[in-house]
Amino acid sequence: MNIKTLLLSTLICALLPLQAYPLSMKTLFQALKKQPVTRIDKIIEKNATISVNKTTSTLFPKVYAIASYEQYSSPTSMIPLTPTESAEMLRKNSPLPFSKTIKQLGIQIEMPILLLPIFSLTKKAEEMKISTMEQMKLNLIKNEAVLVTLNAKLRYLELLKRAMLARESSLKSSLAIVEKGIKAGRTPAIQALKIKNKINQLNVAINQLIISRNSIISSIETLTSIKLLHSVPMKQTKKIRKGAFFSMKPLEYALKAQEYDVKAKQSELYPSIYLRGFAVRKFGKSYNTGDPVIENYASIGIYLKLPIFNKTTYTDIQKAEANCTKYRLKLQQLKIELNSEAKNLNEELKLINSSMKLAAKTVNNQRKLLKYAKVAFKIKRMTEEEYLRYEDELLTAQADLFNLETKRWEVISKLAVIYGNNLEEIVQ
Repeated sequence: MNIKTLLLSTLICALLPLQAYPLSMKTLFQALKKQPVTRIDKIIEKNATISVNKTTSTLFPKVYAIASYEQYSSPTSMIPLTPTESAEMLRKNSPLPFSKTIKQLGIQIEMPILLLPIFSLTKKAEEMKISTMEQMKLNLIKNEAVLVTLNAKLRYLELLKRAMLARESSLKSSLAIVEKGIKAGRTPAIQALKIKNKINQLNVAINQLIISRNSIISSIETLTSIKLLHSVPMKQTKKIRKGAFFSMKPLEYALKAQEYDVKAKQSELYPSIYLRGFAVRKFGKSYNTGDPVIENYASIGIYLKLPIFNKTTYTDIQKAEANCTKYRLKLQQLKIELNSEAKNLNEELKLINSSMKLAAKTVNNQRKLLKYAKVAFKIKRMTEEEYLRYEDELLTAQADLFNLETKRWEVISKLAVIYGNNLEEIVQ
C-alpha cells in the first residue's frame, strides 16, 4: 500500500459517521447524560447545595474591619472618662482625649448564640436539596423513557415498512402473472388495475411512514445529539422493580421542607440571643495641649431580642401553613393517580404479553393462508378481491404485532418512571 492510498484510507475512516459503528442503547443513554437538558439539572443540584451552605453560614461569626474619620464642631470625647480620671489628668496638665478630629481603626464581630429560625431553615434547605436531587433522577429516567419509546416507535415503522415492501413484492409477482394472462387473452385487464391501485396505496403509506420516521429520528437527535440511520436493537434484561412510587419522592421532600418552613416562621416568635463586640484604636489631637492622642477602646456584650408584636410574622406563619397544606393535598392526589396508573399499566403489560403470543400465531397463520390464496388465485379458484383481502389481512396482522411490541416498551418505560427504575439497567 503506497502513502497516497494510506492517507486516503485514513481520511475516509475519519469522515465515517458515527452510524458506521454499531450503536447500542447504552451509547444513547450515555449521550443523553451529556446533553444540556441533563447538565442543567446538575447545576440546579449545585445551587441547592449552595443554599444549604448559605443557611448554615448564618451560625458563624461575622467579622468586619472598620475605619472612620470624623470631624466635630467642638472637642468631643474619644473614650468615656470617669470624673476621677478627668480630674487627675487636669491636675497634671496631661493631654485630654478630646478632639475635634477623630480617626479610628478596628474590628467588629457579630455572632448568633441562640437563633431558633436558623435551625429550621437549615433543615428546610437540606430537604429542598434532597428534593432537587430526586427530581434530577426522575427527570433523567423520564428522558430515558422518552428515548426508549421513540426508539421502539422507530423500530415499529421500520418493521411495518419492511412488511409493506414484502406485500408490494408479493403483489408485483401476482401482477406479473395477471399481465401474462391479459396478454394471452385469458384475464380481463381490470384485474391488473386493481393490483396496481393496491401497490400505489402501499407506496403512499410507505411515504407517510418515512415522514414519521424522519420526525422520530429528529426527536432522538434532540435528546442525544446522535442522528440515527436506523433503530437500535433493544431487549429487556431485567424486570421492573416494584415498590414505593419514586415519582412521589421529590414532592415528599418538598412537603418536609414546607413543614420546616412553618417551624421557622413560628420560631420567630421566640427570643433570640446575639453576641456583639468591637475593638478600635482612636487617633486625635488633644484640645487642651494640642498633643497627639491615641486611645484603645473595646466592647463586648450579649443581647436578648424578644419579639412582642409583629403582625408580619403572624401573616408569614399563615402563608407557610397554607403552602404546607397545598403540598400535602398535591401529594395525596399524586398518590391516588399513581396507584390507579400503576395498577392499570401492570394489568396492561400482562395483556400485551399474552396478546403478542396470539398475534405472532396469527401472523404465521396469515402467511400460510396467503400462500394458499396466491396458488388458488393463480389457478383461478379464488377471485381477485378475495386474494387481495388475504394480502391486506397479513399486513394488518403484522402491523398489530409490531404495534403491540411498541406498546409493550411504552408501558415498561412508564412503569420505570413510576417506580424509579433506571432504564439503562433494564434495557440493553
